[in-house]
Amino acid sequence: MVTRTAIQISKNIEDPIDPFIVIAGSLLHDIGKTTSHFANFHGLFGGSIAEEFLEGLEIENSTSERICRVVVRHTPTSSIPPETPEEKVVYDADTLDRLGLMGLLRGFIGKEGSMQEILEKYMTSRQLDYDKLNYEYSRELGMMGAQELEGFSAVIQKRLDDRMSSIEGIFEKEGLIGIGSSKKLKKKKK
Repeated sequence: MVTRTAIQISKNIEDPIDPFIVIAGSLLHDIGKTTSHFANFHGLFGGSIAEEFLEGLEIENSTSERICRVVVRHTPTSSIPPETPEEKVVYDADTLDRLGLMGLLRGFIGKEGSMQEILEKYMTSRQLDYDKLNYEYSRELGMMGAQELEGFSAVIQKRLDDRMSSIEGIFEKEGLIGIGSSKKLKKKKK
């Protein structure tokens, strides 16, 4: 998805783009996600893996360096912002991938807290991501993704609200008056 989006952005911006750098960089952008130990540094770690991989393919050094820069700079966790158009395109494409529905679903994996807490944190983080997009065309794509997410989030919120109402109805029917601070149910006095 990141590669497809990177190609789409490249076709719709005025900056001159080297398609080989964009495609290679977007295909290799997450190569550093080998273990959870490197998750926050996967751009930096991935740059070194990509360098070794491209050397094995005998890719020209200057081309290899440009691709590795894309890999390193595609994520905010590297703390090195994108500079070239190719770096910015892949950065935006990866960011848009996080903004979409699949990004939301991945956002739930391994997270602690209630669905509502996770959803609120996710939406706040994605707004910050959206604000960092480099190209107007990327922001247009992001708005379409945001609308999709808002619709999905509304469905999830309604289902959570319905579920809570159902649980409250059961508590009321069974004579339970609520959950105390110790998380034990208390019976209503008769």
